[in-house]
Amino acid sequence: MTQKKLIAGWEQALREAGDPLASEQEFAHLAERLTMVTMAGLTPSADAQAAGRRLGRMLADAHLTAPKAIGEALMVLARYAPDVGDVHREQQLVRMQGGLATGHAAAVQQRLLTQQESIHQASSAARDEVARALSESEARWRRLVDQAPVGIAVGDIEGNVIEVNASLQNMFGLTVDEMRAMKIQEYIHPEDGAAVWQQYADTASGVLEEFKAEKRFVRKDGEGIWTNLSVSLIRDSDDNPAFMVAVVEDITDRRLLQERLQHEATHDPLTGLPNRVLFLQHLDRAVADPGPDERVAVLFIDLDGFKFVNDSRGHIVGDRVLIAVAERLSEAALPSGAFVARLAGDEFVALLTGCSRDVAPMQVAEDLLAALKQPLKVTGQLPVQVGASVGVVELAAAGANSAEIMQAADLALHAAKEAGKGRVVEHDPQRKAGQLTRFQVAMQLPGLVERGELALVYQPLIRLSDGDLHSVEALLRWKHPTMGSLSPDMFIRIAEENAAILPIGRWVMDRACADLAVSDWPAVNINVSVRQLYSPQLLDDVRRTLDQAQLEPSRLRVEITESVVMNLDDPEPVAVLDSLIDMGVRLVMDDFGTGYSNLAALRRLPWHELKLAGTFLQSTKSGRPWSPIDQQILRTLVDLAHSLDLLVTAEGVETAEQDAQIREIGCDVAQGWFYATPEPLHPSSEVTAPRTTRPAPNQGDPSPVKDPTTSPTPVIGKPSQPRRPADTAPMNTIQVRR
Repeated sequence: MTQKKLIAGWEQALREAGDPLASEQEFAHLAERLTMVTMAGLTPSADAQAAGRRLGRMLADAHLTAPKAIGEALMVLARYAPDVGDVHREQQLVRMQGGLATGHAAAVQQRLLTQQESIHQASSAARDEVARALSESEARWRRLVDQAPVGIAVGDIEGNVIEVNASLQNMFGLTVDEMRAMKIQEYIHPEDGAAVWQQYADTASGVLEEFKAEKRFVRKDGEGIWTNLSVSLIRDSDDNPAFMVAVVEDITDRRLLQERLQHEATHDPLTGLPNRVLFLQHLDRAVADPGPDERVAVLFIDLDGFKFVNDSRGHIVGDRVLIAVAERLSEAALPSGAFVARLAGDEFVALLTGCSRDVAPMQVAEDLLAALKQPLKVTGQLPVQVGASVGVVELAAAGANSAEIMQAADLALHAAKEAGKGRVVEHDPQRKAGQLTRFQVAMQLPGLVERGELALVYQPLIRLSDGDLHSVEALLRWKHPTMGSLSPDMFIRIAEENAAILPIGRWVMDRACADLAVSDWPAVNINVSVRQLYSPQLLDDVRRTLDQAQLEPSRLRVEITESVVMNLDDPEPVAVLDSLIDMGVRLVMDDFGTGYSNLAALRRLPWHELKLAGTFLQSTKSGRPWSPIDQQILRTLVDLAHSLDLLVTAEGVETAEQDAQIREIGCDVAQGWFYATPEPLHPSSEVTAPRTTRPAPNQGDPSPVKDPTTSPTPVIGKPSQPRRPADTAPMNTIQVRR
């Protein structure tokens, strides 16, 4: 409401009041003064209570003491409320209304006292008239108080209730007599702070003129109400404390709304459990001021197979399952006093404090896990079975850090998942170091190609019929600036997860084809991952790479691992493989024989070659005889491949005995440390005479998916360099044992 409208509002209210004014000019002047006081009192720094009292006094001074006048004045302020716009100014407005009633009452009382003094000094002939005027004034004041929309009470400084209005009686559910029979101290609520009643005592003694507080009361029926309480001191003519006027505004609805919003902000809307915000608050308090020798434990719980529930039965059932899980966990946590919360999705967490003597966190975790082993009953559905994995971290609360505790619990949970799910794993600092290094690797993967830290080494594939070179396989290395040479098993799986495999795979293809173009090698084998097959750029990258290197497509051989073969029911990767074959690229099935899907995959695509899984030769290590079962399986697989006109490669050959065995079963090509170590390309690369000494056998990892010929997987954080014997030829050649 603008100032002009507010002036008009006051003028209208004064006209409705009906009390005479000296002149129209004085009438308008009073409306302007009332407007100025009103607007000044609503500013953030203003004392709205004092401004209201001034308004009351101004009305009283203008002889506007009728109940209708004060009612119209309160209505002017009420009509102003919709334009206030924020909670603070609304509170200012309420205080001003209370002050108006208080100020008007005080002014009227003062006027009455003055009138009484005048009457006392007047002649006895005028006593009846003075008494009548006094009675009318008191009645006018009583009507004003009774009609106020807020509760008003008047009491003496000894704590006796003298007068209360109808609004306050309705608010407390008490009659006037019941309220007068109660001392002010009987209105104390058990949850009242000492400061409230100290302020009351200071006001009664005259130290304070007024005080305000947000205070709870209890109705006669036992229901609690929240109020804004404003108490003002009224002094007598000698300036001594005489009365106190309390203005009480019922704010119960607003307070309940605030409490509901606070609950919603700190609790999960689906399960009703505390959410991440409230859990972290509890954890922060637990480590902020712990007792002597107090320990804290966090149990990180993640459901196993919950995605299958959502996918198979829908998200509505999934939500009901989460509700049932929350109930099970809460019930199972009661004996230990654990604080259970839902973090997100199917992740829950429990907090144990003071657990050094009374509670064993690992046992609590087992109890929580056991609570989920029984099928969950879901309304209108068959019972649902879900499992869970739990990561546990327990440590001294003193000096602990909430973020580090949560990180350790999360790492322990990942270890539980990797260990086979459905189990409890306790935090291990050594394992944490390895996982953190894995995290460090993940953080450094972006920009790996641009930083020039990748390198390729090549291992030959040898034709067993004549010992000539069939092709070379490109094997990836990361020349890490601080960890040394990292084999693919230390970063390729991570790269698959965060899509860094795409630029890495593109670099491998470009580098391998460029090296092939300047060498005498017949062909090069590169490994292609699942994510690369789903990349829309793969086919364009292959065409571009072959064109730049000026290579025949048949010299590029793409190795597809079993993990890709398992996805051949998906038409998208199959279409990409078909396009590669149509382009002239040769397709090699890697790790053949390790999965049930391989045989079915043979008829889905026109493969050119297949590699037998090196695991079939593992039984012959350390001088053990070759397993007859493995031997028969391999012979059958080789015969099957030959019947389909496929070339068969045996990988992982490390000994002369294994070389003889793969020749016996009819393999066409072989690869392994028995024949040559992986070497980088240098100018004038060629295949030279056989070595006189064979390098130490080794197991390897994928590049980018597998690498069957590198040195053993190093401890994370330590350099790993391929071993080369003393008689290894210069790095610009690849020596082969024939």
